[in-house]
Amino acid sequence: MSDKLNLFDYCTDMDEQGIILSFKGTISQEILADVGVNLRTKFESHNISRKTFAIFVELAQNIYHHSAEKEFSIIKGRLAGAGVIIVQDGGDHLNLISGNLIDNSVKKGLLERCHYINSLDEAALREYFKTQRRNKKPDGSTGANIGLIDMARRSGNPLEFDISDVNDTNSFFSLSIKVDKE
Repeated sequence: MSDKLNLFDYCTDMDEQGIILSFKGTISQEILADVGVNLRTKFESHNISRKTFAIFVELAQNIYHHSAEKEFSIIKGRLAGAGVIIVQDGGDHLNLISGNLIDNSVKKGLLERCHYINSLDEAALREYFKTQRRNKKPDGSTGANIGLIDMARRSGNPLEFDISDVNDTNSFFSLSIKVDKE
């Protein structure tokens, strides 16, 4: 058996699993723009393409800012987060899935935050979003800490997440957002 990747088998597997987009590597604005155009034209419903694009951008920004795996971006001239993003067609819904390394020091807080977001109903989620937007950004923060909340609100579905231990320093955070096609 050869250890060489059989690209035909790989593409066939992706088709069978409904993978319509898969990206692994460093996220850049240029990649976001190209993928955004692609996603916006893939779906008949403007509402679905808008939701999908917004959630995709949020997943990409999370990787860019929070991934423990950093690679040098020639385009940006600096280190940028690396990870994986997949868009999967599930028939009556889409799954937007991301994964990246995280520092183990943030694991507990991230799990608590995801569980808390999932415990809120629509009205409470809206209020939590507003409260977080009004709060002052902590020093060194890259945003208002509303990304996870925003994805849950836009999708109308709970966050699906998992953290797998990698080593003493890092874990792999997987996040899946389900977007109903309506």
